Amino acid sequence: MSRRHLIFSALLAAGLVAGAGTVSAADIRIVNQDVGTKKGLDDPTPTSAVGGNPGKTRGEQALIVFRFAADLWGAVLKSDVPIINNATFKELACTADTGVLGSAGTKGTFFFKNPPPAGALSGVWYHSALSDALAGEDIDAGEADIQSRFNGKMGSSGCMEGMSWYFGLDGKTPSGQINFLNVVLHEMAHGLGFSGFNNLATGQQLEGDDDVRRPDIYSTFVFDNTQNKKFYDLTENERIASVRNDDNLVFTGRLVTVQAPDALQRTSAVRISAPAAAAGSYEFSQATFGPAATDSNFTGPIVQAVSGANLYDSCAVLTNAAELSGRIALIDRGNCEIVSKALKAQAAGATGVLLVNDRSGVMTPGGGLLGRFVTIPVGMVSQLDGNELKANLVGLTANGVGLGDTLAGADAEGRVKLYAPTTLARGSSFSHYDTRLTPNALMEYAINESLVGQIDLDLTPALFQDLGWKLNYTTQKLLTCDSGIPTLVPGGVIIGANVLGNAKTAAAGAASLADYRTAMQTYAANLAANGLITQAQASSLNACLSDAELQKQYTAWGSGGGTPAEPTAVALSNGVTLSGQSGAADGVLVYKLDVPAGARALNLRTFGGSGDVSLYVKLGSIPTATDNTYRSERSGNSQSVVVARPAAGTYYLKLIGVKAFAGVSVQGNYTVP
Repeated sequence: MSRRHLIFSALLAAGLVAGAGTVSAADIRIVNQDVGTKKGLDDPTPTSAVGGNPGKTRGEQALIVFRFAADLWGAVLKSDVPIINNATFKELACTADTGVLGSAGTKGTFFFKNPPPAGALSGVWYHSALSDALAGEDIDAGEADIQSRFNGKMGSSGCMEGMSWYFGLDGKTPSGQINFLNVVLHEMAHGLGFSGFNNLATGQQLEGDDDVRRPDIYSTFVFDNTQNKKFYDLTENERIASVRNDDNLVFTGRLVTVQAPDALQRTSAVRISAPAAAAGSYEFSQATFGPAATDSNFTGPIVQAVSGANLYDSCAVLTNAAELSGRIALIDRGNCEIVSKALKAQAAGATGVLLVNDRSGVMTPGGGLLGRFVTIPVGMVSQLDGNELKANLVGLTANGVGLGDTLAGADAEGRVKLYAPTTLARGSSFSHYDTRLTPNALMEYAINESLVGQIDLDLTPALFQDLGWKLNYTTQKLLTCDSGIPTLVPGGVIIGANVLGNAKTAAAGAASLADYRTAMQTYAANLAANGLITQAQASSLNACLSDAELQKQYTAWGSGGGTPAEPTAVALSNGVTLSGQSGAADGVLVYKLDVPAGARALNLRTFGGSGDVSLYVKLGSIPTATDNTYRSERSGNSQSVVVARPAAGTYYLKLIGVKAFAGVSVQGNYTVP
């Protein structure tokens, strides 16, 4: 969080009533901070279209993924205030085998004084975007809400070597690539609200500029099952222990708990058929790597692997490799990477790996980049159950896998678990779902190959609703045409949002209306063929793909949709007022201002005259009412956009007449140290 923690008091007496009337779908705008760098989102390397992404360069494709993610979250969430998301590629921490894919967070934190807006609590920290949505206005006008950074070193020497980003929008990620859309959706969610603000090392709450420590909205829903207390009912020392209380930290939000059965499977269980003393079902968590354990590939004798000084952890050379051939290897967790243990057992000819946890409960084993080399099933049982198996090794035999009695990733009361490893993982602990969730969730700390974020956001929308966001459970419209497909259904499936995202992406990338028609008709046919929409929904969607409706969509979202040509941009000089500007209702005037490196306090504004105008601003290209970096849409002609530390480049201003206007002044100011 780079901004100071500001205080906001809802002006209810002045008529600001959050939630009154209809709240629109959220408008999430991506600010490309790589402009002019020739890197990341500005990478000019030519490339071919891939997975529904029509971009012609690597940078363009990456930016299209960002906008697609913004369209998905924007369709799901409701807010009358635009959400500004800064985005860039940076050199993030990594090694040859693993690394940080991305990081993101809110740019500001706010709390409400009494009385708070409807749906909000007073004296509790909120993320910037959610604060604005609850208040119904931009609390810190001109400032971004989210800052996102992604690893620009991936695939280079010493950084996740052999890996690269996949910029497709279809979820069909090739081997050796990482789905960029899933990572962007994940990081954007952190900025929208999926994170706590506590100091996990000290247990302290976030302190404001007034020197007062306050709770944050996310953490008010966290509960420690061992200490049987809410997170903020714990002392600071108890909180330090709580964030390391693996398998025992849960999220208590009502919507997450109610929707958990829609998103999670029941736990898996490995069946032990012999000896009689050990026979029964044991809770079993399958790894995120390797094939799924099934009755056919997880049946047979179980033999304990032996190696080195720590006899049973398989971190050293196996001394009984021959005995493991054709059998399931029983291995203790601890002392080295789990995937390393699995690869040793695999090399010895084992048909599977059964890990014994070194603490209570079970966890979902992760394998990082090396996990793709594991070709045998891997799973884990609890320390207690593992000790039972190790006490009955003679004749120990597995008889496949089945279903357990609880949800995979929830406690006995159905409350979903949060990530709380015994060793504090800064940036990961506490502000993610636990790795025990099955199927894997978008907001687990590690991105998994099984995710299909383009159509399934699982339990994250439910968590957002618990925090105070309003969600779109209605059917998705393409402009004014109702597709009949729900934007979002309980459990996180977002086929309707996917329809909107694909329509906007296809229109922007199509060279003609005919190309757009072909792309959307093919897309709709694939949805139906893959069983993602019903026959009735297919009929409704096809009605939205008539020639008349397609023309409307292409005009609104396409690069060549028949809209009038943009007027020539009039150059502004720093601090010089351009007066006497006039136009008709819906009339458009365009200006530009060159801002040097190191400039501060950029202020772009209109004032005076008669009528009503709106102001739209974008760095590097002419904005539109739907594609802009900043906007000011107050009633009248007094519009202002303020950027504290503007990036160098050309800022374009567009005035659009809400009503006919005359005598309006336009001015751009910045200061240079």
